Amino acid sequence: MVKHGFLLFAFIIVFGELHAQKVQLDSIRWINKDLGHLYFENGRVNFNFIGNDKFKSHYSIVKDTLIMTDIYTSSVDNFKVKHKINFKFLIRDLTKNRLYIKAVDSNAIKLAGPDTYEFTNLKNSYDKDIKLSAVRFLSSTCHRDCPQLEILIGADGDYHLRGGEYADPFKGEFTGKLSKPQLDTLNYWLKHSELKKMYNWRQQDQVIDMPNYYFEFDFENNKKKLSVTTNQPPLNMTGLVEFMLSSYKKVKLTPVK
Repeated sequence: MVKHGFLLFAFIIVFGELHAQKVQLDSIRWINKDLGHLYFENGRVNFNFIGNDKFKSHYSIVKDTLIMTDIYTSSVDNFKVKHKINFKFLIRDLTKNRLYIKAVDSNAIKLAGPDTYEFTNLKNSYDKDIKLSAVRFLSSTCHRDCPQLEILIGADGDYHLRGGEYADPFKGEFTGKLSKPQLDTLNYWLKHSELKKMYNWRQQDQVIDMPNYYFEFDFENNKKKLSVTTNQPPLNMTGLVEFMLSSYKKVKLTPVK
């Protein structure tokens, strides 16, 4: 009986590890209840545990442990020696929908604190009750060629653009209308943007040389307007920002005399 119990226990451990390995972490963007995030891209890991966006340029997964790594050189040894600092997180549970991780060494605790973080797949972050009345979007220039835009979109897809610097050939005022697929895409990003949580959200760290974005939302089923200002959009809003920034190039526009 003891032998059978041991074999069952070993099977559960092995099966759990194999199941976790089948979930491709680098194909999923994770978000937590506080709008922090975790995702893997081009060999690096991007994360926001305590309000600030950060990244480590290397990571690995060893059995049930996520290891983030800083690899650097130093003037102390004339930049000839590569140094490594590891940050270890226990993966307590991993499915396509949920990820639980906890810092398990001193470096990781300094980075993220001692809490267990529960992340959900961003695709599951969906609010079907969000109905657009109007959305206004402003983007500023930066030290490069970031376009200066003011965009107003109505619930029916009516589109108004005022283009400024770096918005060529759309400087001035233009009108147009989103196609049905474009309006569906806008509503998709609105429903995936966790907008109900954005009323009290504030960006904690300022990013240098990035354009500022301003959103103003009017909802059909909510009289309380929502405004958001940021030059580092949280992960839940990056899809919406990208849609707005590219929209004026995809809508058939007519100049306003």
